[in-house]
Amino acid sequence: MNQTFNIASYNLWKNCGDFPKRIEKIAPKLKNLDCLCLQEDYCDKDFSSSDKINKILEFNKITLPLRTKKRDGHKSSSNLTILSKYKISQVEEIYFNKDKEDERGAQIIELEINNKKVIIVNTHLSNLSFQGRLNQIESIKYALEKYASDIVIICGDMNANANSREINKIKRCGYNYVNELATYEDDLMLDYIFYKSNFEVKVQSKISIKDLSDHYCLENSFIW
Repeated sequence: MNQTFNIASYNLWKNCGDFPKRIEKIAPKLKNLDCLCLQEDYCDKDFSSSDKINKILEFNKITLPLRTKKRDGHKSSSNLTILSKYKISQVEEIYFNKDKEDERGAQIIELEINNKKVIIVNTHLSNLSFQGRLNQIESIKYALEKYASDIVIICGDMNANANSREINKIKRCGYNYVNELATYEDDLMLDYIFYKSNFEVKVQSKISIKDLSDHYCLENSFIW
């Protein structure tokens, strides 16, 4: 019997739309998922975007806390969170520009799915410079070289278009992606789900949510 693994990448951005009410509308649209990688997961003492989503999904959860700042006069945060139906084994947390204005990061976790070792990366690269993004990609690349797996899936907001040096660098490392649709307003593609597998896998891609953030929710189904 074929195994299907459904994963999505979604930048939630706090400061747009009817927040936090729009967050309540997300989970019912994603009940088919096995794993959800979130960027800009807002959290304070009164509200957590990922907790609100996970109240319905009831997945395992792991968060990498990142910087908080004022954006347009409103508090915002850039946490990375992975929600998974499968048991999460934390592999590594990476900080970029720790404790600085442009602090970013990456989560690396391991899942076991039908005797396959699956490495998931969730990241949100810098929006300030392509060189900063290239350096962050290099850090993730070196981190992944330490771990054996059957398939690696890299999700996130790369802040780079499909023809950029950053995306070409990831592809030169042997990773592929299948989505060709815009993932951000103004018809831009900034969000990706890359994969590299040592076994044959079929990949299907779609945009599953377009109206609940400035980014769109990118979803992939991996079938083997």
